[in-house]
Amino acid sequence: MTARHPAGRRLRVAVDVAGADLGPAPVVAGALAAAATVDVTLVGPRALVRPLLPAGAPPPGLRLVDAPDVVGMADEPVAATYAKRRSSLLVAAGEVAAGRADAMVTPGNTGAAVLAAAVRLGRVPGVTNPALATVLPVPGAGPTVLLDIGATATAVPEWLVEFAVLGAEYARCRLGLEQPRIGLLSNGHESVKGGPVRRDAHLLLAAMPGYVGQIEAYDVLGGRVDVAVTDGFTGDVALKMYERTLDATVGLALDAVRAFSPIGALARERQRRVTRAVRSGLAAEAGGALLGVRGVCVICHGTAQAADVEASVGIAAECVRSGLVGRVEAAFAASSRRRRVVRPARVDH
Repeated sequence: MTARHPAGRRLRVAVDVAGADLGPAPVVAGALAAAATVDVTLVGPRALVRPLLPAGAPPPGLRLVDAPDVVGMADEPVAATYAKRRSSLLVAAGEVAAGRADAMVTPGNTGAAVLAAAVRLGRVPGVTNPALATVLPVPGAGPTVLLDIGATATAVPEWLVEFAVLGAEYARCRLGLEQPRIGLLSNGHESVKGGPVRRDAHLLLAAMPGYVGQIEAYDVLGGRVDVAVTDGFTGDVALKMYERTLDATVGLALDAVRAFSPIGALARERQRRVTRAVRSGLAAEAGGALLGVRGVCVICHGTAQAADVEASVGIAAECVRSGLVGRVEAAFAASSRRRRVVRPARVDH
């Protein structure tokens, strides 16, 4: 089992500064802010990173590792990962694998990041495909873990079962829940809904502790479940729709208040503060944890700002401190003894 972070030593997080949509500047700025609480290793082309550092050199609590190759957002993940052997993604994952870092954070190409982590860190025994998880706030109830949000495009029933095990352990580590309630995201609560993949997954999940059945999209933020399980394509679409809807709703509300209540500068500043508080209270976490690999890897948006990178480093640190990887390994060792080898028979209606 993977050991917890040794007490008395500062955490070390490798941050991939190359490949983000907005360039390395906001990533470096976020890493510099995070260096107040953890030791940070900046991984990327030295010539690009040095000019962004104070006095052109790493300050205390921060080191720089040169990685001249960059995997861009438009690159095909598999081809780019194997062609660019000194990419910042592979080097950052290598820092974790070699024990020089406790976790990695990247705002780079998601597919390439998943592959780099799987290649360098390896998968937890029993995990076929890693899954990317985020935490969504639910006003009036506890937060909900949503996965997969983009590590896999499609899924077979057995993978969805694996995602449920991963999500449940993540909820235990991040949310402090002893027995998370797990739902399978579908287009209806009824067991006949969802198509063959979800119907078979529903049958496989039926014996899993905490499984409440199939859920609909509104249940994700309805307080019915603590973990919502789906394939990466659906999860990615759902998350991005949620984020854009949140921005649009907050913007419309602010415009309406301004239109019906002509106010002065002080009141406008108060409105902006309220708007920021509402958006912050409803926003998904800045980074998603890649679950199922033998190391902590957090992937954030390619458009991540400095505050998002700093927050993602915080998520990575929390995962390390909670012993997430070791707990996932233990959960899969236990679940593999419980799960059936033969898929239950499904009756079509």
